[in-house]
Amino acid sequence: MSEARNSIVDKFTNDEKKAIKDLKELLPEILNGANAPENYTLWEVALDKDSKDERLDVILIKFLRARSFDVNKSKEMMKKCIEWRIGFNADELLTETFPSSIFAKIGFIHKHDKEFRPVTYNLYGRINNQEIFGNMDQFIRWRMQLMEKGIKLLDFANVDQMIQVHDYNLVTYSSYDKTAKQASKLVTEIMQENYPEFLAVKLFVNIPWWGEWIFKFISMFLSEQTKKKFVLTSADRVKEIMLALIDEENLPTFYGGKSVVRGFENDNIGST
Repeated sequence: MSEARNSIVDKFTNDEKKAIKDLKELLPEILNGANAPENYTLWEVALDKDSKDERLDVILIKFLRARSFDVNKSKEMMKKCIEWRIGFNADELLTETFPSSIFAKIGFIHKHDKEFRPVTYNLYGRINNQEIFGNMDQFIRWRMQLMEKGIKLLDFANVDQMIQVHDYNLVTYSSYDKTAKQASKLVTEIMQENYPEFLAVKLFVNIPWWGEWIFKFISMFLSEQTKKKFVLTSADRVKEIMLALIDEENLPTFYGGKSVVRGFENDNIGST
């Protein structure tokens, strides 16, 4: 029985394959520099320079793309990412539990888009700033766990990215205070440096009249590559834009779809 093809790797150009090969040769140096064990795995894929696992190539090209295929800069990014993961205990995140009464309705993964990419929903209108951000360390670990849960759904053979929906329905100007800004800054910086090229589209829906100010703030910490993935949607076009990405059967009912999200059966949060 022949091994299944990796459709992502099949699309790599010769130049991309050369860069991947060069970065792969540097893996022992990267691991040593990060004080990581030789058998260290990243998202359950061994960082072994002699590996024939094509999923490793898919992970390596993420770091290369994030650094415009500069192998040395990609090497440094990988080293710092591994250092961060070890210091943050990122590999333990999936086994941790967080208060569902606080976090269950502000962020979750539900179904997938038309290209089978998992979709993460972030609902900012339900946030009690003190409750959510009062323990900033807990919030950051919960948010990184949500990211790790999404990555767990990727096979790095046919799907290696995800969709994020950020809903600002019912968010007031006063609620975007110092703690909310600090949380946005921390999450954005961690994602930018440690989760390269996992984002396919970041969809902002139900943007308030003052929303442009939020994007100017967040954009200060983002690369141009990331900002190009942003899609801003007014309240009257939410369903139309989302149905272009997500089949009606997989779109939550509160956005006009047919998929019921547990805990949101009677909610209408997707419209102002």
